[in-house]
Amino acid sequence: MTVTLATVAAAEREALFAMLRDYMAEMDAFDPTAVEAPFAIDRYLDALREDDEDRELLWILDGGTRAGLAIVRVLPDFPDDGRMVATISEFYVLPAFRRRGVGAAAVQAILDDHRARGTYEVEAGILRDNVLAQAFWARMGFEVRFYQTARRP
Repeated sequence: MTVTLATVAAAEREALFAMLRDYMAEMDAFDPTAVEAPFAIDRYLDALREDDEDRELLWILDGGTRAGLAIVRVLPDFPDDGRMVATISEFYVLPAFRRRGVGAAAVQAILDDHRARGTYEVEAGILRDNVLAQAFWARMGFEVRFYQTARRP
């Protein structure tokens, strides 16, 4: 197993978005609001097409084969804009590549890259009800820093 990351080329963006559709459909099961309405993937993809500034669209490759994707957003920290924070906003390993160390190797590659770039911190967002994701990120050394709550007015 040789896991690497590769920047998604402009000509590959629609392939990434197709994979992202599969990922979001899988994530609907972990979103308590999905009962009312599934995640609006088309709106999300349109927003990504229009605003990809500060976002790194990455393929996760296993031996050169697409095994998943990662979307990382890099922004200045607040209030200290002299340091950068990377947020892994989307992270998906295709089912055929799971439980083989591909995800862990991909996260390690992201961490190594940001360590070399001097990034202050790397965050990852996960859904509250996705206990498998919670366990994965904990194994990778990530710790819960805060819970974000929401309600309708």
